[in-house]
Amino acid sequence: MTSIAELELAPIEVRCISLEKEVTSFQGLTLSGLETLPQQLEPDDVLFVVGNKLSLSPAENLIFAKTAKWLSKITEISDGALICSICTGAFLLGEAGLLDDRQCTTHHRYVSLLQERYPKANVLDNRLFIEDGRIFSSAGVSSGTDLALHLVTRLFGQDTANRIARELVIYRRRAGEDSQLKTVDLTRNHLHPIVHAIQDYIDANLSSDFKFESLASQFNISYRHVARLFRENTGHTLHAYQRLQRMEHARNLLCTTNLNVEQIAEHCGYSSSHAFRLAWRQEMQDTPSQFRNAAGMTSS
Repeated sequence: MTSIAELELAPIEVRCISLEKEVTSFQGLTLSGLETLPQQLEPDDVLFVVGNKLSLSPAENLIFAKTAKWLSKITEISDGALICSICTGAFLLGEAGLLDDRQCTTHHRYVSLLQERYPKANVLDNRLFIEDGRIFSSAGVSSGTDLALHLVTRLFGQDTANRIARELVIYRRRAGEDSQLKTVDLTRNHLHPIVHAIQDYIDANLSSDFKFESLASQFNISYRHVARLFRENTGHTLHAYQRLQRMEHARNLLCTTNLNVEQIAEHCGYSSSHAFRLAWRQEMQDTPSQFRNAAGMTSS
């Protein structure tokens, strides 16, 4: 949100508020100069409730209870303001009664606990973020960024959101219904240095038409050995991994640029736009243009 003001895209003010003027995080970092909790929220305010450690001391539990009481009251008397939680911040929303009869989410590690503590909430597992009326909840810190970009799109438009995403060097804009676990690149969940190096090379050369046999020779091992190592560690063949990465790159270009389909095909290593469309059809139910329109982008 501060990037909006820094880039002079919209006149917004970012304030950090708390029950106390100084807060020490569980990592030992002290935040000072915090503003006191306001008596009312303006209709165009957006309030973010950040996460915390759930194993609170008695003193921290008292602060938690007082803050929840304030949040409940302020939401009741403030029309229009949007309330958002990041990660375990959903527990404060639950304590304030804001999740009653609403869909919500939190980090997958705490989904069951959130549902147990606040049975009136409809806690959904494996979602990045959820919007239910004026209440928003996100799974974790990175998905909080996805939620923030979603709000920027809603409040200031797609072009502003795209500029912010580029400023933050965010490669992919993720939707709220995306899976928390699916968005983790499981193909990188291994410790083999050669396989990581091969993945790095493929990722950096998606537009190139190179031979995997020549890639294997760079590591002074046989193609058969490389193919076996790659499949054992990533769960994919070399060619399948390349197809996945090319398609992922194409989706991101459709969402974040105005390149036409022919240009995207070239950037992603397809021999023609026809070849790209055929590959797209095998993976997706819509067309590239429909996908782009759904993301709020239009080609030039």
